[in-house]
Amino acid sequence: MTAHQVISRVCLPVLLVGLILAAVNMRTPLVMLGSVAPMVATELGLTTTMIGLLGALPMPLFAFGALVSARLARRFGLHRMMIVMTLLLAMGVATRSWFGATVLFIGTLILSFAIGMLNALIAPFIKQHAAGHITVATGVFSLGMSAMAGVGAWAVVPLSEYWGWRVSMSFWAVFSLAAALIWWRFADKPTVADGAEFGTGYSVWQNHQAWHLAAFLGLQSLLFYSIASFLPAIVMSYGATLQQAVRLALVCQLMALPAIIGLTYLMRRGVSVRLLAIVGTSMNALAVAGLLFMPTQMLMWSVLMGLGCAMVFTLSLMMFSLKTTTAEMARDLSSMAQAIGYSIAFFGPFLLGWLYQWQGDWQLPLAVLLLLMLVNVGFAWTISQTKIDG
Repeated sequence: MTAHQVISRVCLPVLLVGLILAAVNMRTPLVMLGSVAPMVATELGLTTTMIGLLGALPMPLFAFGALVSARLARRFGLHRMMIVMTLLLAMGVATRSWFGATVLFIGTLILSFAIGMLNALIAPFIKQHAAGHITVATGVFSLGMSAMAGVGAWAVVPLSEYWGWRVSMSFWAVFSLAAALIWWRFADKPTVADGAEFGTGYSVWQNHQAWHLAAFLGLQSLLFYSIASFLPAIVMSYGATLQQAVRLALVCQLMALPAIIGLTYLMRRGVSVRLLAIVGTSMNALAVAGLLFMPTQMLMWSVLMGLGCAMVFTLSLMMFSLKTTTAEMARDLSSMAQAIGYSIAFFGPFLLGWLYQWQGDWQLPLAVLLLLMLVNVGFAWTISQTKIDG
């Protein structure tokens, strides 16, 4: 047994706990905003377009964070950047709700940059410390993000009734502080050296499969953050109460549990990545079509969209590690694909909010979203199991 295998076996339970703690704030601070958007808008004087902009702002910061993550990890070390960005995330979550609209936007930018960095660093971190358990570790991380986003989107409303929306949105920072302590434990582990480089001449930006994966992730993220920003508003436009809308958002997020467990099982059984990608993207397209053409069946479409979103996102994360041969390659592929992907995703909440304000209903925004989801089914076809090794 190699030293790397010993380290992986000893640290895997601790790694999984750290991934779960980190996952709590990787989506929750952004998703919960949709649930309390009416309160925030009323108190701070925000328009629908401004709420849409607040939902869209994280995407360019995700993209920028992912873009610079590989360079910063090479310069300062993967583990140092994991610790620093987790602490920065905690600071953004804890402070953004307390000092008016300007600080709300600034705090969202800060925590979004930290999330963008961590999004890109998680895959090489997992490949370094759990090379033999990539599907399990990635599945746990993705499940933690989705499940806690659902819990947060639901819990923020009753918590706001007792504590106010500011406290209910900021106390989640304690989970990131705990995750940073876990990352500190891994900082001295003798695995693959921080800052190691590829062989000369390799650039993931020149690989067409990497671009397909980036587009695949980008359109998926565009859907997720659009729905996270506006699903309660869409449902309420068809007559649902706020409580009913929040419950549907919770159902959508909690569908990650069966989706990720099923995906992990099927991946370990050798089911084709292409088939799983097509199934997931087709679920997303069908769910958006349902919201557009059969809005009376909101529960069905929330379930289907929750399954599809969780499948496609988790599959994307897994492929950063599974399609590469070293932690350094995973680092650079993750950085490139998420930089491009979140640049695409930026236009989702902003575009949907603008179209709604222009049109006055959700028909045109949902039609545009459906077209994009059909395009992503095409990208799913191009996904293969071939290694990206330059």
